[in-house]
Amino acid sequence: MQGRLVTLEWPGDDDWAAIASWLRPGSPAAVLSGDWELLGAAEVEQANRSGRVHHLVIRTKDGEGIGTVSYQRSGRIGGFTVGGAIGSPELWRRGYGAEAVVLLVDYLFHQLDAHRVQVTTAGYNKGIIRLMTKTRFVVEGILRDHCYLDGAYHDSIVWGLLRDEHYASLQPSADNRVLAVGLADFVDEDDKLQARAILAEHLVTTRRTALAGFLDEEAAAGHDEAAPDRGDGPHDAVAATGSVPAPGPVPAAAPAGGAL
Repeated sequence: MQGRLVTLEWPGDDDWAAIASWLRPGSPAAVLSGDWELLGAAEVEQANRSGRVHHLVIRTKDGEGIGTVSYQRSGRIGGFTVGGAIGSPELWRRGYGAEAVVLLVDYLFHQLDAHRVQVTTAGYNKGIIRLMTKTRFVVEGILRDHCYLDGAYHDSIVWGLLRDEHYASLQPSADNRVLAVGLADFVDEDDKLQARAILAEHLVTTRRTALAGFLDEEAAAGHDEAAPDRGDGPHDAVAATGSVPAPGPVPAAAPAGGAL
């Protein structure tokens, strides 16, 4: 996944330690996110290989790994939660993290058929809150006393973005500059149309499919001629007259009311 500033890549064997260092408790990114979960390189790798979470490495144009974004499934209707971190504070506020999240969110909607994406931010992180207010993400709730910093508890903010809101966000406007990026399709639209055209031409010229027997008019006509005439049963009466024949008398052994 490639943007104007960064590229997202799946981690290699040499990346797990870097991801763990960016997310370690006490790291600048962890402090601002309010996430204090202690994970080593082996635990991060295992979590990814098990499918519990999926990390991607954020790389600059020169190939340097500077941070990570992650996603994991949430709920049963195409929900995902995302997170991320740029390791060095010297690289903050340069647009790297914002574009990385944009690329990830678009990947979830456009390739994984996401219906809803959620981000949770610490209530004291003014940088990320300012960024989120420039997107189409909606404040969905406040988690009271959800994180702890500097001797006090702080709230966290839950932001959500639905599928239709995401695609609306890809239209640039004066007040919507952050999410107006959008990934290019993996397969070009012209290639998709050409693929359909090639298949259509093949079906028309050769008719070589597993459905040929069903589409053969002569075989269908022969089947109709060979179909047995089942006579004047009640179903034939319905087909011919459009009405159901009147029922005959009820046998004496069966009470008229159906009582037992």
